Order: sequence, then structure tokens, then C-alpha cells
Amino acid sequence: MRAGEFADGSRILRAKIDMQHENMQLRDPVMYRIRRGHHHRTGDAWMIYPTYDWAHGQSDAIEGVTHSLCSLEFDSHRALYDWYLDQLPLPGDQPRQTEFARLNLTHTVTSKRKLAQLVNDGLVDGWDDARMPTLRGMRRLGYPASAIRDFLAFIGVARTNSRHQIELLESYVRTELNRSAQRRMAVLDPIELVITNWPADADGSPVVEYFDIVNNPENDADGTRSVAFSGRLFIESDDFMVDPPKQFFRLSPGREVRLRGAYLVTCAGFETDEAGNVTRVLAEYDPETRGGSAPDGRKVKSTMHWVSVDHALDATVALYGRLFSAEAPGDTTGDPIDDLHPNSREIRSGCKVEAALTATPAGSVVQFERLGYFAHDTEQPLLFHRTVGLRDEWANIRKRN
Repeated sequence: MRAGEFADGSRILRAKIDMQHENMQLRDPVMYRIRRGHHHRTGDAWMIYPTYDWAHGQSDAIEGVTHSLCSLEFDSHRALYDWYLDQLPLPGDQPRQTEFARLNLTHTVTSKRKLAQLVNDGLVDGWDDARMPTLRGMRRLGYPASAIRDFLAFIGVARTNSRHQIELLESYVRTELNRSAQRRMAVLDPIELVITNWPADADGSPVVEYFDIVNNPENDADGTRSVAFSGRLFIESDDFMVDPPKQFFRLSPGREVRLRGAYLVTCAGFETDEAGNVTRVLAEYDPETRGGSAPDGRKVKSTMHWVSVDHALDATVALYGRLFSAEAPGDTTGDPIDDLHPNSREIRSGCKVEAALTATPAGSVVQFERLGYFAHDTEQPLLFHRTVGLRDEWANIRKRN
């Protein structure tokens, strides 16, 4: 067989154990088979290759593995694993095989074969694609290592297969980032807000004020940062409605809102293009409300984030949904790839962010106020991946259950 005298599949080498054994794995199992496949390391030097069961225990013993941890489908293989090792002169102590349940998550596939198919077929950008459930992917998405460890410690190791909610993992990520991530302001879908009564300098240029805004209310040691404010701001287009519904408390004609850390402003009007789309919102500010509170004690129901037009930076943001639309990919279709979500990523360019984000180290995570947690890309400056949103979906799942 080794010399190549026989055709592929015409001969095998088996271990002589017991063809009547109650464990089918011990019924004279195959050890070697003929296969003239090109090997990525040894080329065409070999005509025969060992089976996994035959090589598994030997590799562990040679490499000094003490405990071989396998998923539950290898439970019936353990007797063969031990039998092979009992027949061999080992360089050290005999390894032990222990089985445990796979870690399965909703909307997620952890099969290496299926993940490789996603990469090889170009369905994702690579093993470090932020949608991939790999350590490289989760690092790029901004998952803290401590949050992953805490999640794994909570669910523990079991011998019963189960599927955990991806929202539970995200809850641990959100809890850790709430403690550690600094806050910044960013506008993903900008529309201009013009404060019509904003003062101007002697040369006619708008006055620029600076506000000290807390970096992280969960950690006093993070201090504050200085944020520029002027009469022209970017706000989220969703934060303004011409004819709002009853429960809409953000900016609309005649309504007063708080601009985060700055002033109270009241909408005084808006401008539209020929198609009727709002292009600019007009407002008046109350100069007595610096810092966001009114001396007469009046209350507003909404606080909005903003970025100064003259000081904003352009950024790109990647927003992610579930990579697979089904909770258990492949369970109904037969193939997880059939459940692949066609729009699991949205790239938004032209986002406006505050200048302090230029100092955000690559790979670190910040909270975009009111929007969620975002990881600064490790390669492209001012590209941010949304790690998780601010709403704890796991809390709602627990209530439903």
C-alpha cells in the first residue's frame, strides 16, 4: 500500500479487535486507507493516510496532551481512543479523552466546515469579518475578552446539547462596555440644525463655545473632554419630524428639546427642497440654559446629541444584523447557507463625528451617545463597527420566557 502498488480504495489496513463488539467503533476499525491526494505539506510523497481515530491519540501522546476535549459525538469513540493507546509504547502518561456539549448560539454557525465555506465562497470578507463567530471576528467587532470569559463562565460546561441566545452574550458585552467605553457624539444620518439667534463675532463669523462633557459617567477617572459648539450643528434626521405622532418627543415645530450638555432650543421652522424633503431645521436657543438646564425649572422630554458643522469629521460606520436569519440555521432548510441573511451589513458613509474620535486608538470601543457601542477599525481610520446597541434585548427575552 505504501509503495503505491494498489489502486485507491482497493486495500485498507484494519485493527483486529472484535467484529462482534457491542461498540461498533471497535469492530476491526480502519487504520490506513490508500488515497493519492496532494498534501499541502508533503506533496505527493505518500499514498496512504491514517484515519482520524488512529492518529488522534498518537498525536495527543506525542504532543504531551493530558486531556483531549471533544464534542459529544466522540463519546462512542473514546473506547477506541483508549484501545489504540493501550497497544502503543507512549513517550509519557496516557492522555484521557473527555467529551462535552458544543457551544451553540442562535443565529450563529460554529462549524469550521461551514465557516470555511463562507470564507471560500466570498460570502464574508474573511476569517476576521466582524460578522464571523471567530475570535478574530469578535475582536474586530469590539467584543472585550473579559465579556466573552464572563459569558462562558455563566453558561458553564455541560454534557447536553443546547442553544444559547446570542442576546445573552451581547448582554455581557454591553455590560462590560458600559463600564469601560468612553462616550462620544456621532451623527449617522445628518441633517443641519441652524440656530437663528446665535451670536456672531465682530467679523460676522459665528461665535464658537466649548463645553466640557463627561467621557464616561460610570468612571470619574476618565474625566471630561472639550467639545466645540456653534450656531450650525448636525443632528440625526430621525430627530426631527414636521408632523410628529403623539409619543414623539424630539424636535418638531414649536417644540423645545435639550442639546446634550449645551442649550435648550426650540424649533422655529424648517426648509425643504423642490421635492418637499426637509433640508434644514431652524431653531432658537435660550442663552440662559447653558449646560442644558433652565433657571426657571421648566422640563423638556428629550435630549439630543449633535456635532458642530464646522468641527465635524467625516466617518464611515458599519451596522450589523444577524449573519443568519434563522435562530437555528439549517434546521428547516437542511443547509445553514440557505438561511444566510442577505443584508446582514450596512455601510454608511458621510457620517459626522466629533473631533475627539481622531484620538481613539485602533481596535478600541467607544459609545456613540444614544446609538450604541462602536469599535474603531484596526486598519482604516474613522471606520467604526457597531458592536452592540444600547438596548438590552436579553432583558426582554427573559421577560417573555
